[in-house]
Amino acid sequence: MKPVAIFFASSRYWKDEQALQRAYEQLAGEMPQGVKCTLVKDTTDPAALPKGNCLVAVPMSGAVQQAALAAAGRYEQAALYGIYIRGNAPEELCSEMLRCNAAPTLMDSWAVLRRRMPGARLALNARELADTLELWEAFYAVKGSTLLRVGETEPWVISNASSLAVYEQRFGLAIRCVEQAELAGLYRQAGQEQARPYYEWFCQNSTGCAEPTDGQLWDAARMAWALLALLERYGAQGMAIACFNLLSEGTTSCLGVSYLNDCTPWVAACEGDMDSAVTMLLMKRLAKTKLWMANPGLQADGTVNFSHCTAPIRCTGGPQPCILRSHHESGIGVSLQVEMPLDIPVTACRISNEASQMTVHTGRSISGPYEPACRTQLHIRFDDMPHYLRTALGCHQVFAFEDIALKLRELAGLFGLEVL
Repeated sequence: MKPVAIFFASSRYWKDEQALQRAYEQLAGEMPQGVKCTLVKDTTDPAALPKGNCLVAVPMSGAVQQAALAAAGRYEQAALYGIYIRGNAPEELCSEMLRCNAAPTLMDSWAVLRRRMPGARLALNARELADTLELWEAFYAVKGSTLLRVGETEPWVISNASSLAVYEQRFGLAIRCVEQAELAGLYRQAGQEQARPYYEWFCQNSTGCAEPTDGQLWDAARMAWALLALLERYGAQGMAIACFNLLSEGTTSCLGVSYLNDCTPWVAACEGDMDSAVTMLLMKRLAKTKLWMANPGLQADGTVNFSHCTAPIRCTGGPQPCILRSHHESGIGVSLQVEMPLDIPVTACRISNEASQMTVHTGRSISGPYEPACRTQLHIRFDDMPHYLRTALGCHQVFAFEDIALKLRELAGLFGLEVL
């Protein structure tokens, strides 16, 4: 992402050139770090505008609407910032910009800009401006990403797109198909030296071990190293791994998937589920908490018990109590039974339907009975259970342990996704 902020002023209002320059320098100094600022007085050649892909247009006076709109057409994303609004700038500068008719100019420009650019944004304060920059950063992070599909999507994952090209065209990312044998080869060549950081991390951050032996834990740590090595080999930012086929190696990828989603900037989805992998990629830059992909188990009381064996240990920051267990379905290798945090807001998300739609559901984590399902379990009471059932796009849901629903809906808009 390359954001630029252009401050627009008219000599009809700012007659003192030096006063205008001083005001611009003071306002530019308060813009977020990494935003390149420039001052445009009256009109300018659009080709002379600073290079970038995201514009923050900042009206300092009236009679600049045409210049601001012409500039916005030169960038992929655009936002208007109401810097004249009291609290956004020193009081005397706010008063001067109000005197210079910046207020009606902002709304006049916004009314036209949002028709011309459906993804355009209006920021009324510094927090909203920061949110806009965060949203753009997430958008371009997804567009520039590479995802791996390791092996073939498991046959019971029936909601994925009909072609990987669907994801590439919608999100501007690249997907590389990697044979399962390549990952298995990395696993087989890994020794204790490669596996030690992951072995020690899970030993230090777990509160007990049930079925797995020490040797099985070393094997799971070797697989964790192999997953990270594969991502580094391809310069990828995430993967969807057909994990059940890996059981033939005598171990699981559960620890590696947990570690990737917990301790790295990358993402990993189970069962070759590319819908979930892309959903994780969309959520990663917007969430401050960790991400977890899980299966739903409907309950008689209108709640849902979500479960999976790959939960992050540090869901919301510090480590949660965690017992190392065998894999639920097979009894092979090592998985995690994490005691998930209760009574906190959660956001569940998934993209699907040929990568054209997104569901965003908010709720709260609650206690509930432990069931004979995947090792880590968490009961959720959705804010609107009928809406969850009515709009479900697939089995797996990706969770953030906070409310990021608004941010996800806005990001969906930039990619042209319909939010159900």
